[in-house]
Amino acid sequence: MTKENIEKITTPLQSWNAKDISVEEKKSLSDFMQTKGFSIATFYLRFFRNGFSTWEIIGINECKKQFLAMPEVAELLLSYARDEAQGDDKGYLYTLAKSDKVGVFYECLRRANTGLCKKFFDFMNERGMSTGTVIKRFTTDNWKEWESNGIKNCLSQFNLITK
Repeated sequence: MTKENIEKITTPLQSWNAKDISVEEKKSLSDFMQTKGFSIATFYLRFFRNGFSTWEIIGINECKKQFLAMPEVAELLLSYARDEAQGDDKGYLYTLAKSDKVGVFYECLRRANTGLCKKFFDFMNERGMSTGTVIKRFTTDNWKEWESNGIKNCLSQFNLITK
């Protein structure tokens, strides 16, 4: 797959033309993406019609990482202590939010109760995910592999195995 094609498809809301990649490449990529959670219909719609939102390009894991790296977010989570009298360490929510445990990230934002959910809604809206979808998807924290890792990462893996 050419560098130009990767750049085009990893530009938000850009799709390929049918002639951008060969029939063989389409088949190989479709088969590969099915192992990452794509259906054939989703493959067609995303790659050749609608393109991808920013969050889909970089992946949910990267979105979480970027959000937690924001100084004001880190500061709020690091300063939160549920009950210092019970010995809760300040900053445990920040550490917990960075974990891979299912459902923990969004729950940490809710627990902090400092406007972080609203800030996260805005952050994800800028990356192409609606507030309703943020609530639904981050509450269940059930992501397909391509959504977690991002389309850019998937295409890098594809290129490694097809060379």
